[in-house]
Amino acid sequence: MLKSLTDDHLRFARALQSRPFALLWAGQTVSRLGDFAFNTALAWQVLLLTGSGAAMGTVLIASNIPQLIFLLIGGIAADRLPRLLILLCSDIGRALAVLLIALLGWLHLLQLWHLIGLSLLFGVASGFFFPTYQALPAQLVEREMLNSANTLNSTSKQIGILLGPLLGASFVAMVGPALAFAFDGASFAISALCIILIGPISSKVPQLESQEADKTLPAGKFHKLLYDIREGLGYVLSSSWLWVTILIASVANIALSGPLQVALPKLVMYAFKSGIWLLGTIGTFESLGALIGTILIGQASHLRSRGLIAYLAFLLSGFGLLILGLPFASLNPLIFAIAASLLIGFGTNVFNIIWTCVLQELVPPDKQGRVFSIDALGSLGFMTIGFALAGMATDTLGPSWVFLIGGLLQIALILIGLCVPGIRKLE
Repeated sequence: MLKSLTDDHLRFARALQSRPFALLWAGQTVSRLGDFAFNTALAWQVLLLTGSGAAMGTVLIASNIPQLIFLLIGGIAADRLPRLLILLCSDIGRALAVLLIALLGWLHLLQLWHLIGLSLLFGVASGFFFPTYQALPAQLVEREMLNSANTLNSTSKQIGILLGPLLGASFVAMVGPALAFAFDGASFAISALCIILIGPISSKVPQLESQEADKTLPAGKFHKLLYDIREGLGYVLSSSWLWVTILIASVANIALSGPLQVALPKLVMYAFKSGIWLLGTIGTFESLGALIGTILIGQASHLRSRGLIAYLAFLLSGFGLLILGLPFASLNPLIFAIAASLLIGFGTNVFNIIWTCVLQELVPPDKQGRVFSIDALGSLGFMTIGFALAGMATDTLGPSWVFLIGGLLQIALILIGLCVPGIRKLE
């Protein structure tokens, strides 16, 4: 019955026919719900402790630095080690860390440096988790179901964004940020349980293309590590559509993530003169826009001109940033915030789904972990710069200017990318 329903009507859900993927997806859906409840509570907690946009930037940078350091190693691990084991260790580690922070909050002992320390631990775990999770669907479902798998993964993220901020805001309003932190810890534990229930899976990933490949590697673990990194970088640089998109999307993170993650709480509080309810509403409608994009992409049987569609969709998110920064947005914050959030969510998510599918289909399985880690490394590197710049600019120029500059920068980058023939012709 499930097969008939998903094949005939809900094409975006076809990957749920795979029991291992269905368990993984269920666990990650719960985990992402906790993540976004945590993010909302974290932003408010930092603001309550310090009242500074720069402090929030510091917390986010603390998460990104270890992630930057460990991403390439995590990508190699994803190509060489059991991927489910990597995810399990990551979930357990993050559960213990965030539950400790929740305990400190309950005891009224929580300080800014505790949150910075938590961010550092999250960064290490994420460095291994992200490339592994991105490469795993190709091991759990057939090639023709990859679009469905990525659509469902995006849907779980959007469920988190849609409900997580509202849950986080509710937890903060009812009890305090500590309750949201505890909820996030419990969600990691549930995700770990789902991974355990999957059990062993047969590997479809050739290790460095074949066992004979190991004979060509230089002796010594460090030299093998460098060899793997060089091989991954060489593959990325050999394709213009690949390295150009990674570069543009990475720089665009300065424009997108800095305003949304650093300047937004201050924009809501001071420019829009509103409370945490509007912060939660923005996150919810951003998720709703992303969910609309997810369903549209997931239901499509075959997309043509994927490069062009992805870039034009990403352009919409730049206009969404501009809307939030315009002076007249403060006249009716709710209406403008909803419109901008829908554009940002829709445009960013359509781009991400198409891009992930393209990488999983066109990149060899034994290199996917490294390619995804290089992609994430570029994005996080520039995102870290964006956090620092947005934190300083928020406190000096004001949050509205941060959104205006970010929107203009993102629009310019997308237009530059569309000038590359390889991107426009990418099917």
